[in-house]
Amino acid sequence: SDSSTKSSSTSERGNPVQTKKNMAVNPPVDFVVITALEEERKAFLKQLPQSRKLPPTDGDIRVYHHAELPVEIDGTQGNYDLIILSLLNMGRVEATTATSDAIRRWEPRFVLLVGIAGGIESADIGLGDVLISEQIVDYELQKIQEEGKSVRYQVHRAAPRLLGAAQNFDMEDCLKLLSTQSPIEKEPRRFVGAIASGDKVIAFDEVIQEYQKDWPKLIGVEMEAAGVATASFQAANAPGFFMVRGVSDLADQKKDSAEVKAWRNYACDIAAVYTIALLQSGPVPFGKKKIEKTSPSKQPRAVHLQDVSAETIKVHV
Repeated sequence: SDSSTKSSSTSERGNPVQTKKNMAVNPPVDFVVITALEEERKAFLKQLPQSRKLPPTDGDIRVYHHAELPVEIDGTQGNYDLIILSLLNMGRVEATTATSDAIRRWEPRFVLLVGIAGGIESADIGLGDVLISEQIVDYELQKIQEEGKSVRYQVHRAAPRLLGAAQNFDMEDCLKLLSTQSPIEKEPRRFVGAIASGDKVIAFDEVIQEYQKDWPKLIGVEMEAAGVATASFQAANAPGFFMVRGVSDLADQKKDSAEVKAWRNYACDIAAVYTIALLQSGPVPFGKKKIEKTSPSKQPRAVHLQDVSAETIKVHV
């Protein structure tokens, strides 16, 4: 058979070549999606059956998955390029480092943080609900004195384009993608508001009440958003930041009970399907395709003396 028709991942010299299966993904991409936990990443990738894990590179220790999400905007069909990344550990420091690495490599238009979080029961939040961050309230910077501590809050706002899209998106549009059954029969609700972020796993509602004195409209608490948002806002190209969280607990003493733990898988799935459905609604215009300034076929050809016959060489004195 003709060797040119064979599919191979290496050339005759042993160098990697691009096939359809291992086609290179080049920046910029539309969205980098960050998950803190393995179960969150699995829930998100379950909604993207055509996704693939990208091969490792010398300049980046992170493990990335890539997917093209088909989208139709006002009759025009296209794709969003998605890069999915799972953190090595929980918390703000790891989130900041990983997000910075991903932004440098992929130059995304937006960075999304998707996963589970603790909801605040006094704000009418329930297990399995969806939380959308209007703003992130970082509570970690504190001054501790003899008379007590004072929190020096740092606030990060969500990307207005995606926030507006979420506020005009019907929650029912995502439920058809949901395959996980909730532990009890209930319809998930969507809440938009401020979400507290810090390095502490909170399982004591009196801690929440303390922060509510300064932020009475808090709807949730989690551990990575402050780091992801900081890395996004301080990047040279400053991609927009947005967060979607499914409520897996209510940040109280019942957090580790079997009754509450039964909601984790459902909370991971509802956050993933909501995010996918929101993106499929076409919240942002399609990205501009990269245009080569000069195509290889139009590159000027280098002329060598051996290509020129002696008769064509004239010497002028």
